[in-house]
Amino acid sequence: MKSITGHPLIIVTEEDVEKSRSLCGVEQPERIKESLDSIDEWCKKQDHLVEAYNNLDRNMLERLFLLARGSVEATKTRLDKILTSRGMMPELVLNRTLEEFDELLQGLLYTPLPRLYSVDQSRIMVTQFFPGKLDNFNLLSYLRYCFMIGEYRLYYDYCLSERYIVDLANVNLSLLSKINPVILKKGEILCSEGLGTKIKGIHIINAPPYVDKFLFILKQALREKVASRIHVHSSYEDLRQHLPKEILPMDYGGDEQYVEKLASQWREELTTKKARQIIKDMDKLVSDETKRTSSKFNEEYMGMPGSFRKLTVD
Repeated sequence: MKSITGHPLIIVTEEDVEKSRSLCGVEQPERIKESLDSIDEWCKKQDHLVEAYNNLDRNMLERLFLLARGSVEATKTRLDKILTSRGMMPELVLNRTLEEFDELLQGLLYTPLPRLYSVDQSRIMVTQFFPGKLDNFNLLSYLRYCFMIGEYRLYYDYCLSERYIVDLANVNLSLLSKINPVILKKGEILCSEGLGTKIKGIHIINAPPYVDKFLFILKQALREKVASRIHVHSSYEDLRQHLPKEILPMDYGGDEQYVEKLASQWREELTTKKARQIIKDMDKLVSDETKRTSSKFNEEYMGMPGSFRKLTVD
């Protein structure tokens, strides 16, 4: 079935749209329009949000409405969180340029897969490392790149959740020293609490003998619910028991293009004038806290107090 996004790397069919809306209980286009109009009216009355909101694409607003499961009030809260949390964690999402990732991308591949997983309408992201290139890996730079693609996708995508495939085929123990659990925790908070992304699964393949040490660090930084969704697969066949062959790349016995090809296409796509403008405009999606009328929004709103202090690394 033909994609309706007009984007070469994000395939969303009419059937996908219908299913995503159905899962959120908002099948009627009229209801969606009325809900978005109501949210729009509310946002324009919030002094601390209005300037940022004026830079928010209507398509992106509809995506946030879906992530809030079709609830007007939950979408208002989500908008407040996303616009405020981006300002609280600028090191993860602000002032990004494509050129800053040149060194990072000499050591790894990162790409969304084109087709949605129809069971829960999730989008799958794949990370692969190049052999002997771990010196190029920087966790903060990696998260900035992931968030840049993730936020860019909000302009086109219609997924309800995300899954991640992490291929550890070419890593060694030095990777552990590069994973700062505090930075990883911030990334998870921004992803889940800020953007409202629902993480349905983290699928680890080609796990090395010391994978338990890797998992220990991950679980220290992730919420218990997310950590419980980590799967270590013993083979590609086992991976295909969880995710369908039709949407997986050929690297893992699937039907989709190889990860290297997809990642290259994404890098090329992000260099287009339109993509660069979208990325630049994202810097405007930050609340103005000097104009907030309520003092209720503080670190507790993001679930952050004490989160970092409790982290320990063995």
